[in-house]
Amino acid sequence: MGQSSKSEALRFDLAASPGHLLHRAQQFASERFSEATGGVELTQRQFAVLCAVHDAEGLTQTQLVQATGIDRSTLAELVSRMAAKGLLLREKAEGDGRANAVRFTDEGRALYQTAIDGARAADDAILSALPKNKRASFAEALARISRAVDLGAEAARAEAKDAKSDKKAGDKKKKKKKKKDK
Repeated sequence: MGQSSKSEALRFDLAASPGHLLHRAQQFASERFSEATGGVELTQRQFAVLCAVHDAEGLTQTQLVQATGIDRSTLAELVSRMAAKGLLLREKAEGDGRANAVRFTDEGRALYQTAIDGARAADDAILSALPKNKRASFAEALARISRAVDLGAEAARAEAKDAKSDKKAGDKKKKKKKKKDK
């Protein structure tokens, strides 16, 4: 192997790396969230917890892990800190003395209501970086990646393959309909 081949084999293009680009996109999203929520001291992860509690108050911490995608130890620490700040209440879950059910305090509910407009504005700012005709496919691609994490890589590949088959079948139906209409 020549020197040039070795050098090329060791080259990595960050500008084309999905992992690096996702990291940069996350930095952009985090900055937009901080700007849009103004003086509210709230991280995106904390907001995700507030959203999950809003959607189903009384979830256990295990259910919050499933709802938010935040790992168990990080979520436990987040909930603990948010409870110490007076945003959430933890109480023993009915039927399972080992599990904690998580609920809003009045202050937590008010913070959620204040932050939601900022979160929407942050999402709008993120999407505004894309052409309008790319926004839906971008959100769909991110949702697929998120599902891949939840389902595991193999199940996600099968889901993507099924979606591609469904799209092809839909395209064939459209072509047949166009031919009929002519």
